[in-house]
Amino acid sequence: MTYENDIPEYALQPARAPKVIEAEAICDTERITYPAEEQTVVYQFEEDILVPDTKPDMREILLMDASADILPAEKRVSPKTDDLLNITGVITLQTIYNSESEDREPVSITSKVPYKYQWSLNPMEQAEGVFEPGVRNVEYMIVNERKFRVKITLEFTARLFCEKEMQFFEGLKDEPLQMKRESAAMTCLALVKKDEVSVDETFSAKEPGLRPKYILKQDFSVMENYRQITTEKVVINGFVFCSLLYSAEAAGEEEGRTAICQHNQRIEFTQFVPLEKENRGKNWSSVRTFFNSRDLTVSIEQDEEDGEDVRFRIKGSVQARVELYERRERTVITDAYHREKFFECDFVRDRISNVSDSAAAEASVREIIGLPEGAKAAEAVYCSGKVLEYQCGCERGKAVVSGSVSCCAVWKDQEGVYRAERIVQEFRGTADMESAVSGQKVSCRPLVKEAWAELINEKQLEINCSLSLAVETCDETEIVMLRRPRFVDRPREKEYPMVIVTMQSGESLWELAKRYRTTEEQIRSANQLEEEPQGGQRLLIVK
Repeated sequence: MTYENDIPEYALQPARAPKVIEAEAICDTERITYPAEEQTVVYQFEEDILVPDTKPDMREILLMDASADILPAEKRVSPKTDDLLNITGVITLQTIYNSESEDREPVSITSKVPYKYQWSLNPMEQAEGVFEPGVRNVEYMIVNERKFRVKITLEFTARLFCEKEMQFFEGLKDEPLQMKRESAAMTCLALVKKDEVSVDETFSAKEPGLRPKYILKQDFSVMENYRQITTEKVVINGFVFCSLLYSAEAAGEEEGRTAICQHNQRIEFTQFVPLEKENRGKNWSSVRTFFNSRDLTVSIEQDEEDGEDVRFRIKGSVQARVELYERRERTVITDAYHREKFFECDFVRDRISNVSDSAAAEASVREIIGLPEGAKAAEAVYCSGKVLEYQCGCERGKAVVSGSVSCCAVWKDQEGVYRAERIVQEFRGTADMESAVSGQKVSCRPLVKEAWAELINEKQLEINCSLSLAVETCDETEIVMLRRPRFVDRPREKEYPMVIVTMQSGESLWELAKRYRTTEEQIRSANQLEEEPQGGQRLLIVK
């Protein structure tokens, strides 16, 4: 714009910035602990293992299984720093091999391999982390008859729990506001309990006529069967699944004959986790249990009175971490305006999650494999299974878990030589969940319960594996939080006591009332509305 004469006086006046007056907010503060995120990292390293002096020279490795421990399993982690988190622990390797000696019976070695890893975790917030190690894969090669090399792939999972204060806007002090309210529900971790139950049971071998001599390999998995929550305690019923590979000798007429056998045993236990007085009577929306059975061991014991009675004895403890989640529902103010003043605020969006459903299912793997050319099998000896990878998702009314499991079967040929066959087989399981819908967030924990091998004929072997699947679904929603409420002193446009407007497409009655600084009730009354107005509808607005 140009001026032919002098610049008018009003154009020389500086623009006046609107005056901002901070308002005193009324807030309700609630402290919650919630599962913030889950991070996973893979770490790979190599280690040379020496055969102990008491063991014969190594010729061929039949199978190798590994499990990992971590110390400590719970750590406090800080957000976005350059500090590396030290992860330390021990890997237990169980190796079964054929030796160079004349004795054809397999030999076992149990090796402890310490590890250390520095993890740049970088959580979003200050959090408590619960760390779970897992062995994803083990590769091995024989260097010489007294040494073998292992290449171990570890997978660390960190479940992070954040504790924070959420400030919910409730209004202004001494100032009336029109406020839009929405109901919101959130699941928060209300209580963590740790407890352990002792296990001390004996059981007999199932092979008739064979007396256990020594154990070559032992594996354990623990899973929940059912739970009951009372006013004073959480009752957990579960099973310890024990898989044994052992050497046995015949008694009586066949004395001196030895055999390698597998025994799968299921041991039931019941755990009572007490609740303190202040936590009794709450409505827990979800309970999650995690077990640790790394101090369980099996030994062979002979009856002092009856020397022929030889039994297995499993002894140790099962540690449980019980997470109790509480569903909290509240009203959240997501928008507001003042009928007389210009009201402004900042809108902060936050995500909350709700555990919606949980279920248990099972899956099985069965595969018949042909043995190598020229080999003839005499018996199936042992089988172990390990979950390699898995995915989970939801369909309409169902949760689906699929993945692959690695199985290793040991068998003996007709020449008395022990051999091994390995397969990787796909599995799939479904759990009925009425509330499950496609795209819903779902988590699962597949565990191998039992694995066994059976001889079909001298050329075929059947490998079986059963898995337990614990599935849980949750819904994530976004809530709007009001921050920094304030009034802005700016020139008021001319307003009319009544006006006729056309409802815009997609516009809500709340938005229309906010635009003209009236109320939804007044618009409904002035237009005798019984239903929500639609786009294009003309409405009378009375101030």
